[in-house]
Amino acid sequence: MTSALAASRRPSAAWSRLKPPPTDPLEIYGLPSKDLKVQESYYNKIVERYMQFCAAAGRHDDALDKAFASLSLDKADQEISSEGAVPTGGAVSTPTTEKTTSTELSVLTMSMRKLREAIVASSRTDNFAQRAYVFTIRAMILTSTYESYHPALLHLLYKIHPSTPLPSPELHEFVSYHILDLSCRLGDLCNAFSVRKEWGFRDKRVEMVLKALVHDDWVNFWKLRGVVDGYQRKLMGWAEGGIRKHALKCLGRSYLGVDKAYVERCAGRLWEELKLQDSVGWELEGDKVTIRRIKVK
Repeated sequence: MTSALAASRRPSAAWSRLKPPPTDPLEIYGLPSKDLKVQESYYNKIVERYMQFCAAAGRHDDALDKAFASLSLDKADQEISSEGAVPTGGAVSTPTTEKTTSTELSVLTMSMRKLREAIVASSRTDNFAQRAYVFTIRAMILTSTYESYHPALLHLLYKIHPSTPLPSPELHEFVSYHILDLSCRLGDLCNAFSVRKEWGFRDKRVEMVLKALVHDDWVNFWKLRGVVDGYQRKLMGWAEGGIRKHALKCLGRSYLGVDKAYVERCAGRLWEELKLQDSVGWELEGDKVTIRRIKVK
């Protein structure tokens, strides 16, 4: 009787032959673990997948920028990053491909967040924590997900750095990100100058960006955008809308008509994009833009 009952409780032959469905280690629910070795293994998997993603997305011109922009929560930033990308000599991205790319990037973003939460939960401030935060902050800046990179940046500078000091070049780099985030995204120039003084920060390009924002100097702002590195350029992108709007207002109040090329230089955007994305109502006649017409009495 006992043997018969035990046999009835064993799984059937059909069920025992089924293989468990494949699971993505990065999509498993919950934090990786407080175990230090598990965290490091999880980090290595994230880095490997991230490099594979960049290699796959970067096969065509501007594809990587478009992939990063696909995850941005700011709709205007998505349009700024994706407009004007012209496929050259390769396959045109399809909606299915873009959806797959966005899904993969979402998985990576969530995995980086889970890793950071596990590091905080285990109170790690060692070299591994430093390396993991450096990697994730850079990746999140490229996707413009401020809700991820901003708290991570503060944790790196004010929690990890006092315990495990960053090398001088990396400290300089991440303080510059903090200053640009305050000034360009939040528009908090007072706090940006305060942070610069707090860290004894000196960088000619970043200081010129601050000066351009203080004086609404769109000419130098667009010039600087072309000489800073990719991460700083991405952070400067938060201020582009305000700078562009101010430049267009100045043109509208100062001229009756100007060359199209001049408008594009001042606004930092092509004429077609200004019409579609900024709702510019000026008239284009050949290469001349008519801003206002004199009213005949």
